[in-house]
Amino acid sequence: MNDKSIKPYERVQLFSGGGSRFGYYLGSYAALVAYDLTPDIIIGTCGGSLSAYLVQLASDPKDLQQLMCSRELYHVIASIRHVAPDEASRRLKMRYMTHALKRWRLSRQLSKRQAQQQADSYEQLLDELQQLAIFRIDDESQWLKELSRFDASRNDPDETDSESNKNTPEIAIIASRLYQKPASHISPNHPLKLQELLFAPPRLTAPLSELTDKKMRSPAYIFAEERIHQSVKVLSQWDFSAAIRASMADMYYLPPTYIDELGWCLGGVINLTPIELACQLAETVFAETKAGYDSWLAAPAIQRVFGFDPNRRLAQVHGYQSIEPLYLSNSNLRAQQLHWLPFADNGQQLVGQHVQKRFNLKQMTVELMHSDYDGFVRQMQAQWQYGYQRTTEYLKAKEDSIRH
Repeated sequence: MNDKSIKPYERVQLFSGGGSRFGYYLGSYAALVAYDLTPDIIIGTCGGSLSAYLVQLASDPKDLQQLMCSRELYHVIASIRHVAPDEASRRLKMRYMTHALKRWRLSRQLSKRQAQQQADSYEQLLDELQQLAIFRIDDESQWLKELSRFDASRNDPDETDSESNKNTPEIAIIASRLYQKPASHISPNHPLKLQELLFAPPRLTAPLSELTDKKMRSPAYIFAEERIHQSVKVLSQWDFSAAIRASMADMYYLPPTYIDELGWCLGGVINLTPIELACQLAETVFAETKAGYDSWLAAPAIQRVFGFDPNRRLAQVHGYQSIEPLYLSNSNLRAQQLHWLPFADNGQQLVGQHVQKRFNLKQMTVELMHSDYDGFVRQMQAQWQYGYQRTTEYLKAKEDSIRH
């Protein structure tokens, strides 16, 4: 995949986070399908990795809506819960509060180099992320198993050549891991490094191997050279459940998860909006504008673990301009199309239309407030409609430029 080669895909869509508002990605995808702009590959991170998996299970928008509002998906979401009062000692609850305050204070006072050294050793950070995660998943080994029934047609040999399967986008997922050299023993003072992970479809592995080291360098590396490994670990053989769990394991929310041959894995926030990768892969890229990280909890947490200010990375993403031309033949070229879908206000537009968090002052815990099933369906429908409408409005305004 050199500078003058055809991209391996025509269109890519990024599902960049979303949290419990992940449903708006599904509506956005449905709008692209309606405009005959179905993405050939979807790259999912954090909550967006779950959305990408749902598209993989049900690529037709009608089937996808049914899956999105299913009791099976409701059970998947409801199994993510807060730590119950009897599961955490008062001492541990105090650690939640004091560490959050400490992260905020350090993010205000320390230089970048000092902040990169504050997360201590590999073992110390792993213990902190395991112990201070405020949410858990019930029966993790079976977490996504209920959704497998929606994949039944793909296991039927008579359905392998169906039009639906042909139109199903390929899926890639981004996560990260606590990096260790091959066959190395983790000592208490092992130097801390984190590495970006790319769970890629098998067909993509060969084109990725043609990229230079510079082009496959993790974007976070330039912000935290002492903390982030510059290379991206690419995997072509992987399991959806493990990859999604790894991508959703954002620090202090869900604990890290262990994957054989990779070690301890944590969330996709290391590269939440992989715009550089997307522009390497496809001629047309659909990404989203995002709101900034709050300065009290999210930004300090990311800075402590990954060693960089996520708002600096976000500014880099939103300012990204793909200057690489697309060579259609030896004599013809055209500019790459990069489309920013207007989703930065989803937090305001979807108030109450997702899983709510509440701070219980008496118990000193953050609680997840799941709706009943009917409420969940209303939330999913509202998210779908928001994503569909915003994408449709954008496509109508840009129709001429997208088609030509």
